[in-house]
This record gives sequence, structure tokens and C-alpha cells, in this order.
Amino acid sequence: MKKIKGFTLVELIAVVAILGLIALVVYPAIASVIRNSRESAYNDQVAVIEKAAKTWSLKHANILPDDGSVYRLPVDTLVNEGYISNDEIKDPRHSSENLKGNVEIKYDSSKKQFIFTYVDKSEDEDIAMNDLATTIINNSKKKDVLLAQNGIYKGENPDNYLKLNGKLWRIISNNSDGSIKIISNDETTKIAWSLDGNINFDNSTVKTYLNKTFFTSLDTVSEFKNTSFCTSYENEKCIEKETVNVGLLTTEDYLNASNNLKCINGTEVECTKGNYLSDFSIENGPEYTINNNGTNIYTIENGIIDTENSNVSLNVRPVLTINKDSKIIGGTGSENNPYIINAV
Repeated sequence: MKKIKGFTLVELIAVVAILGLIALVVYPAIASVIRNSRESAYNDQVAVIEKAAKTWSLKHANILPDDGSVYRLPVDTLVNEGYISNDEIKDPRHSSENLKGNVEIKYDSSKKQFIFTYVDKSEDEDIAMNDLATTIINNSKKKDVLLAQNGIYKGENPDNYLKLNGKLWRIISNNSDGSIKIISNDETTKIAWSLDGNINFDNSTVKTYLNKTFFTSLDTVSEFKNTSFCTSYENEKCIEKETVNVGLLTTEDYLNASNNLKCINGTEVECTKGNYLSDFSIENGPEYTINNNGTNIYTIENGIIDTENSNVSLNVRPVLTINKDSKIIGGTGSENNPYIINAV
């Protein structure tokens, strides 16, 4: 009977070595195909999300900025409002996860159209976490809302309370440079704007009070930075600015604080609805804003923007900007548990 000859050890080793070489050549190619396939599927998902955002924008065009600023639309909003399904936001790169992030909507004046760009959550997280504004946004229960509103607080109860220098403030906005803009929640002084009929903020009694009397009364001032305020408008465009330590609420700040889409301009009573800044003037009487129209000073009275001359005495509420390097050391932003800021 003829014996069947088997493989020798040397031959087995040679076969294993050959298979190993084949794997070294083939595996990267297979891995590349899989990776490219997943990336292609991801790009298809992004296209679906951006298309849903375009559909969403048709119904919400009236709240989209046309000044070149970015509106961030959370993917969760598209899902919650039925513009896209959960199955359409599965991340093909990580099958157990959904795509998060936002669609950034920006008006391109050269093309005369809105541009829609999906920004992945992972890309969004690359933003520096150390600046004050980003820290506040990321610690907020309404993070997606703040991102969609470019860091601006809107509505009646936006959880934007802050404790600093022993005083209670409200955060107006988390700025793109990492700083935050705040307004006194209850500190107010009633004084005349000017004793000589001057309607400009520069050389006014109000400016002197805010930047000398009030500012020097603060326990520490190292956490604040100078801020440029628009003081005068013409045809809805800013024509004069003033850079100071302490200013006042602007008409733009007030209008931005309303989440009512019917709030079109300062004469609309609708602006008082869903506006946390309207509560003060309704309860405490009229207050100055920093703006003038060339003839009179804009005021807020009973939650409505109006005008007044310079020789009356109205409420003055300080507005400051906190440096981005200041730190939150506690709080959640609610009235009962405001953010606590540690000076730099």
C-alpha cells in the first residue's frame, strides 16, 4: 500500500508565511474599501440632513439672519419636528450611534442664498472648552437651543442667572470670542440722562455714573473687559459706537430676548411675550437703552421700545462683559441656583 506523504514542518511554515504575506497585502485594501464605503454612507447621511434643514428653513425663513451671522440648527430639532427620522441619522461609522451636531445656516450675500453646512458633534467638541461662554453653553440644560441661537438667551425662563460681586445678574449672550454679556437683574439707579440736553451717551450723566460711580464700587474689576456698544442707528444701521467698561441694554438686545416670532420691531406689543428682559420695565417702570435716533433716546417702557428726551429721570441698569478667562465655580443658571463666577 502506497503511503501518502504529508507536509513537513518546513513546508507548513512556508505556507503560513505565504498566507501572512497575502494578508499583509490584501487586508489594507479591504480595510480601505470598508472605510471608504462607510465614509461614502456618512456623506450620504450628511446630504440627507442638510436637505432636511433646507426644508425646515422654508417654514422658518423669518428667523434666519441675513447679516452673515450663523444660525445653528440642531439635528435633534429636525427629528423632533418631523423633518427627518431617527433611521436617517444613524451614523454609518458607528452603527450604535446617531449623528448629532448642528446644521450651520449662513446667508451668502454674493450668491444671494443661504448655505447649509452640517457640523458633526465630534467636530463641534474640538472647540476650546476653557473659555467662559463655551463652558456655560456646554453646561446648560438648553445647550442645543443656545447653539441654535448663537449663544443668545431668549424666552421667559432661560436659566441665565449669574452671581458676581455679591449681585445677581442675567446673561444676555455667550459671545463668539468666549466672553459673556450680562445685565443687572435688580441693581438700578434712576437718574437723568444728561443735564445739558445731550442725547449722546458720550459725556452723558449716565455714562459718568456707570463707568465711575458704579464701576469703581465693584469689589473686583479684573473679570470685566471693555465692550463696544452701538449708540446710534440710522435706517437700522449702526453709525456710532462707544467702547466703555459699563453700558446699557441695546434695543437689539431687547428684541433678541423675545422668542415670539411676531416680535418684528419695538412698537410691537408681541415683543413683551416670551421676553425675560421685559419683566423689569413692566414691574419697575421705564429704563434707558444706550441707543438714540438722532433726536431722542430709546427707552423700554412696559416692555415696549419707545423714545424719550434727555431731561427725564429713568431707570439705569448696568451692562458689562465678563472676560473669557473667568471661570464658573458652581451653579446651574436657575434663579435659585445661579452660576457663580470666579474672577480671573
